[in-house]
Amino acid sequence: MQNYQVLNKDSLQLATGVFAGVSSYTAYPGGELEGIKLTERNMLLTHAGELTPAFTETHRRKPKHSVGFFKNGMVKSVALEDVHEITTPLGEFPAELVTFYDSGELKRFFPQDGKISGLWTEEEERSLAIPLTFELPFARFTAVISGVCLYRDGSLRSLTLFPGETVEIAAPSGTVTARRGFSLYSSGALYSLEPDAPSEVPTPLGVLLAYDSNSVGINADVCSLKFDKQGRVASLVTVSHKIAVQTADGGLLTFAPRDRVNPLDGESMVTYGMTLSFDYDGDTVTIDDGDASGTFARADCGFTVLKHNASACGPADCANCSVDSDCRK
Repeated sequence: MQNYQVLNKDSLQLATGVFAGVSSYTAYPGGELEGIKLTERNMLLTHAGELTPAFTETHRRKPKHSVGFFKNGMVKSVALEDVHEITTPLGEFPAELVTFYDSGELKRFFPQDGKISGLWTEEEERSLAIPLTFELPFARFTAVISGVCLYRDGSLRSLTLFPGETVEIAAPSGTVTARRGFSLYSSGALYSLEPDAPSEVPTPLGVLLAYDSNSVGINADVCSLKFDKQGRVASLVTVSHKIAVQTADGGLLTFAPRDRVNPLDGESMVTYGMTLSFDYDGDTVTIDDGDASGTFARADCGFTVLKHNASACGPADCANCSVDSDCRK
């Protein structure tokens, strides 16, 4: 149902106020306003303070609505005209893009919102960054931040680092250097992080090296090394080990990271990690290497942890290779 009124060729009225200088707008299939682009200065009063939505365009900024809306008419996102100090439950922080929950609370803020492209490089974007300082129970650091996510109650949910940044985390498993970022439970306990290098962590199968060499994601809400609320390792990705499982019926299964040809050059090899998850209540281990998976009761099965040697060869080496041809599948 339409929840706005067109006043004239460049003005819209919503229940929350009037926007002037509207150059374009979009609506949801049901007719509710989805977002607007502006060419004049407007002011918005939000939980993050008084904000000025973007009304000029540059080759650096990402193309998006100046203001986005939920179907209920509440503000969903605001791309700011300039980097501006906003008010958050964690304190005052610079932001160029903010998003909200559908009830108005601040959800995410991004200190910068540049579009990395041939016209604007990652190095140029970094040169504009302001390193921010955080003091948390498990980490104290100053780093360039890509984004911060909050729970509805204002507590920290996740912190995403700018590419190339790392921080030292006093994790329940021991000190780990994290890249990409980390996330928390609503209680403030550490939920997940992304190791910057293979890191030793204790598990029900012994000490394993946690590391996802192909970790990707636009934020750090969920990372590859996860902990339960008691601080135990709940799951991890490894590229350093393979696991042989002696099953309850006497069978033998082997799970290992996958070595595949790099799709970018067709020659070099890329290792995709194997995921292990631990259910402490059920005393089971779930293993998924991307090709096969299974859940095994520790009381009924035997587990042998072996070192995985990632393949360093390419397709050109196959003709003279004596290794089982299964490695080339």
